[in-house]
Amino acid sequence: MSVAFLAMVVSGGILFLAPSTRVAREVNWQVWGLAKGDWQNLHLVFSALFFVVAIVHTVFNWRLMLNYLKMRVAERRGIRWEWLVALVLGALIWAGTRSKLPPFTWLLDWRETLHGSQCGVTSSPEHSPTRGQGGFGQKTLAQYCVEQGLNLDAAVARLRAKGIKASGGDTFRLIADKNNLERPSEIPKLLEP
Repeated sequence: MSVAFLAMVVSGGILFLAPSTRVAREVNWQVWGLAKGDWQNLHLVFSALFFVVAIVHTVFNWRLMLNYLKMRVAERRGIRWEWLVALVLGALIWAGTRSKLPPFTWLLDWRETLHGSQCGVTSSPEHSPTRGQGGFGQKTLAQYCVEQGLNLDAAVARLRAKGIKASGGDTFRLIADKNNLERPSEIPKLLEP
């Protein structure tokens, strides 16, 4: 478990700092001789290994863990405050990140800024963080339509008429990647009549 966890931390850290897949391919980005796809594969395999070993560990130590929990509960009646704090903190971080609220998005915004500087384009709209969101590429088509006062269905139809596959929940980055566009900032131009 320790080896898998260490490999997940290293590969996860490298992937966090890695540029987008398109940029990584274009500039032949590598760390220690491994491309981004290699790091993604390693991260996935070691995550699966960690999961399997955690299950095996739990199966072999089930009684020991149950005895430990019973002993702890017998020492103090009710739910331990440490467990409650961990659960509440985890739920708060999950909800804050999903809702794209600061300070939970600060790390994501910093990563987006870092990716922009790796590409050498820190001032373009797709790399400038917007309040409460990641970069422009992280904005969904629905969010953009609301901000611009556009009808979402009409925007999707306009994109489809130009051969672009998209739906309201897709981010600009996803739309660009799915349709082989150079950058997400090209999409608003395609929405113009």
